[in-house]
Amino acid sequence: MIQVPCETVPMRVAEIAELTGTTVRTVRYYHSLGLLPVPGERGGWRDYDLGHVARLSRIRWLVQAGVSLETIRRVLDEPEATGVERIDDAPAAGAAGARSAAGSVVEDLAEALAAVEDHLAEVSRQRDMLSGLLERARTGSTVSPMSPRMAAFFDRLEQAAPDEATRCAVRKERDLTDLACYRGQMPPEAEFLFVDPDPRYDAESLALYSQDPTELSDAQIEQRARDMVSRLEARLTPEHLADLANSVDTEAVQALFRLITTTGYPDARLTRTLEREFLTAIDRWRPSE
Repeated sequence: MIQVPCETVPMRVAEIAELTGTTVRTVRYYHSLGLLPVPGERGGWRDYDLGHVARLSRIRWLVQAGVSLETIRRVLDEPEATGVERIDDAPAAGAAGARSAAGSVVEDLAEALAAVEDHLAEVSRQRDMLSGLLERARTGSTVSPMSPRMAAFFDRLEQAAPDEATRCAVRKERDLTDLACYRGQMPPEAEFLFVDPDPRYDAESLALYSQDPTELSDAQIEQRARDMVSRLEARLTPEHLADLANSVDTEAVQALFRLITTTGYPDARLTRTLEREFLTAIDRWRPSE
């Protein structure tokens, strides 16, 4: 074993920073927090020794593990928490205090681990999102929170809109759909409202977008809402509608319509009527027991 004299060659702050893979600024920051003792001065220079290097290396090691600086302070200032023999050999009062300190450190480290696991889950979610966005970009699809099917539907109608007013209405509903998807308030079953290319259906949709709901009478609002439900029923089989009704969360549907109401688009009367008609239809589509 290497014999190390008690007195070691003094080191400068830049040297201990380099040895531990950090910066002089970080070392001084740890000084300001009280994590790393400030050495005495000699001739205008601060003399660091191996004790400082060892403590700094432990600080950096714990930081790299994701432990907070507050927790690191407790870990470093309670060495008895990591020494079972020292706890057993201590007087009763001291042993109780040591065990309490050990428990505190364990709790702190468990919380740090839980935070890292949460971070990993978030990173995994971001990775999945980026993978999906990259795939959309590669295929030429619109990059947005909406599903490719929804984005393709709005792309198609915007291009086919006969005038700027209709195109503007399509864009507004697109923005609203984008917001709902971003907030996680678009029920998965809403995918069925966005059809694959169909000239007749697209023409009917554009005709609806060309109407200003604020200029419609109450009777026309009622008819428009019923027509939208009827169009969906005409495209799906009774079995498909039953599956949709059984899987949809009606509270999520109501939350979506509350969001639409908050934005003030397209018209409060139409929003209320559509919500009522869709909820009524969902009950109707469910098979009777």
